[in-house]
Amino acid sequence: QALRFTANARWRITAGGDLSLPKIGDVRVTWSRALPSVPSSVTVVKDAAGRYFASFVVGTDPDETLPETDAVAGIDLGLTHFAVLSDGTKIDSPRFLRRAEKKLKREQRRLS
Repeated sequence: QALRFTANARWRITAGGDLSLPKIGDVRVTWSRALPSVPSSVTVVKDAAGRYFASFVVGTDPDETLPETDAVAGIDLGLTHFAVLSDGTKIDSPRFLRRAEKKLKREQRRLS
């Protein structure tokens, strides 16, 4: 579920930092960072948990590049561990299904 407002839709960012959308009104926004330039459009997305997110399209200078870095990392995805990094760090697999199975087992026992 997404809704996109382009530049001619008369949306704006208010002086108080809220987002004013047509037919919706002022929406309070928690900003993750400052926008680098004036946005040309905004997309409002509702996720599965019922939260809303706004993403902005902004123009940047084409000569602007990211700083150089010498850090390189290799990642190996596996079965026993979710990922193994080149420095030896092991990231365990998330066990969503196992936790859900335990909860289902407990609830089934309670129901019977």
